[in-house]
Amino acid sequence: MESHSVSSGLDYAGVGPELAHLVDEERVEAVNVDDDAALEAFHRLSQAEGIIPALETAHALAFLEETNRDLGEFVVINVSGRGDKDLEAALEETEQRGIPNAPEMEVFE
Repeated sequence: MESHSVSSGLDYAGVGPELAHLVDEERVEAVNVDDDAALEAFHRLSQAEGIIPALETAHALAFLEETNRDLGEFVVINVSGRGDKDLEAALEETEQRGIPNAPEMEVFE
C-alpha cells in the first residue's frame, strides 16, 4: 500500500521558505500527527459541533488532543478552509482505515 497523507497540503513538513525560516529561528515547532488521529478529530468536531473541518484543521485538533504539554489556559485553533471539499476523501479514508465512531455517509446526504 502506498503511503500518503489524507491531506495533500500536509504531505511534507517544509511547505515554503517562510515556514522553514520560522522553524530555524525556533519561533515555530513543526510536529507530526498521525492521519488516523486527524480523521478521528475530523469526525469528533463534525459530530460534536456540526462543523466539518478541513483536514489541515483536523490535524491541528488531533495534535491538541494528543499533546501532554501545558499550552496554557486558552488555546486558539483557526478552523480554516472548507471541510466539505475534504468530505469524500475523509469518508473514503475512514472506511479504508476502519476509524471508529465515524458516521455513515447517509448522515451527509
